[in-house]
Amino acid sequence: MQEFRSLGPAGLDAFVRKFGSFASPHLDALCAQKDAHTSMLYWFTDLDAAIAEARRTKRPILSLRLLGRLDEELSCANSRFFRKSLYIAPAINRALRERFVLHWQSVRPVPKVTIDFGNGKTLVKTLTGNSTHLVLDMFGRPVDALPGLFSAEVFAQLLVRAHAKAMADRRQVAAMHRRDLERPVLARRAPAPRAFEASRLAAAKHMVELPVLRNVSFDVDADTTQNLELHAQVHQLFASGMDWTIEQLVDWMYRELFLMPPDDPALGLDIPDPFSSPLLA
Repeated sequence: MQEFRSLGPAGLDAFVRKFGSFASPHLDALCAQKDAHTSMLYWFTDLDAAIAEARRTKRPILSLRLLGRLDEELSCANSRFFRKSLYIAPAINRALRERFVLHWQSVRPVPKVTIDFGNGKTLVKTLTGNSTHLVLDMFGRPVDALPGLFSAEVFAQLLVRAHAKAMADRRQVAAMHRRDLERPVLARRAPAPRAFEASRLAAAKHMVELPVLRNVSFDVDADTTQNLELHAQVHQLFASGMDWTIEQLVDWMYRELFLMPPDDPALGLDIPDPFSSPLLA
């Protein structure tokens, strides 16, 4: 299998010609993606190798940063949505195949919770998490970042704009972000889920409940609207002439946009239970 993987995307084509595109652990290992047969995309896990391929093909890089691993079932919920719904959408799949070099890297392990039903049965679920698609030019320099998940329609539009930035003269990137602020991609408006909206009544309560509510109130349209607002902050950052490294950009996104500091062992989830306070005893 390593022989095919060492060939890059061409190795995937060679594998399919020899063995077919049926679901298999070998195909998943070759593509570095769980359920790879659904999208047939080749992912680099070494950024230097991805940059070398990008320079060879003169394509930008789409670098997914996530909690957990894309080649495992229990990665963060966003990344599971990406591989089960987004990456298989025809227009998106074609764009990823033909216009980008794909790369992923885990920011840190995804938090998991075990539910004990009291009868010997347990269920392991991911608790929270978020991910972002960094867009890098062929030299590995950031030109955009798409935070969280989006509907297929919106994500396709964002990919078109991000690709244009990556292929443009780097001196034009800030101006392109300013234009995007003036003419933003629009999403269908969706009402916030009732539980999610209720948690906004008290800021402190909202901070405690938000990770759990986002896990149970999964709504693509609502998330799209919210993440377009976060993307506007990314536009503002690049429009100001930001020239950060990839690591600085990822740290800012998790710390400031997602409120999940990467260096916090508990990702901000270790908030004391207000009902266990001695004052209530």
